[in-house]
Amino acid sequence: MTRPETDPTLSAPLGDRRISHVAKLAQVALLLIVLLAETGCASFWDRTRERERMFAVSKARTQTGRGQCAAGLASLDRAQARIDLGSYARESTLARTRCYAKLGWDQFASAHRRLATDFYNDEPMAFPEADGTSVFRVKTIPAGGFERPPSWLDFPAPRYSAYARRSKITGRVVISFELASDRKPKKIRVLEMPHPLLATWAIEAIAAAQPKKQGDHSVLMSGDRYVTTFLFQWRWAKEAPENEFDS
Repeated sequence: MTRPETDPTLSAPLGDRRISHVAKLAQVALLLIVLLAETGCASFWDRTRERERMFAVSKARTQTGRGQCAAGLASLDRAQARIDLGSYARESTLARTRCYAKLGWDQFASAHRRLATDFYNDEPMAFPEADGTSVFRVKTIPAGGFERPPSWLDFPAPRYSAYARRSKITGRVVISFELASDRKPKKIRVLEMPHPLLATWAIEAIAAAQPKKQGDHSVLMSGDRYVTTFLFQWRWAKEAPENEFDS
């Protein structure tokens, strides 16, 4: 007659079974402590970073209000580095517009003035959601379509601060522009964005575009409009001209 299989722990002495049970409870307790510690640390650093950001908001308001625009723009980079900006998205965009105009950076000022008109004049305004899924587009696209930028025009990689990356501000910015007779971008306009800070850095990249080398280039046609896309993905930001803007 075959003896039924038994749990080997049942045949162990009572003292051994108690030690084994205590060891398992200790392992579970240790795991819970580690998880709670990680959560607590994350919450602590999130609160710390948000306090630092709110200090930057206060500094930006003071500096831009006093006309200290170089310092104010640097503070705005930190102050805007949060996904769910709420009404500060509009306030900070308008502050940038005023400072760029004061500093004589006309292309930046006009692009941000257009950004404010397109995204912050009418309801609902482009206030990003906390989950980072927001996509905002202009309501009207000019008729006639766009061309890809000429191959001889080189764009620098957009800025992308550590603060913005830690805040998980990602997504694509679709941006259009024309070329002046000196082959510098003009009439820069953001067509799509997930967040105004990324839009600012895309505008900067377009405004800083330069011919790759001197020499003969294709003839520029007056009124030609170009469109390109910048992608911001966690650790990097780059132009992605193959990324279509499905207007």
